[in-house]
Amino acid sequence: MIYALLVIAAWASIFLPLPRWLSILASCLFVGIGSILLLFGLAGSYWASHMTPGTSGATSTLVTAVLLLLSRMVFLVKAFIGGLTEPPGPSL
Repeated sequence: MIYALLVIAAWASIFLPLPRWLSILASCLFVGIGSILLLFGLAGSYWASHMTPGTSGATSTLVTAVLLLLSRMVFLVKAFIGGLTEPPGPSL
């Protein structure tokens, strides 16, 4: 249940207009949680593949981590494209 809420919050933060500071804080939070879950998911998948054949509970951790990190990559691409299409500001 918490994995689903994390993924929904990560993807919703892309499309909801948030203040800049909250957007940066959310990005740092989701990248940090995603990185930790990715490490645990990879370790769990490796362990399960060598110790118990079949599906394991680590798969959901790994999928959640990938979705969290993918949401931040989409956020960066969206910000980059938005930066390219905005008119240049006054030069100082």
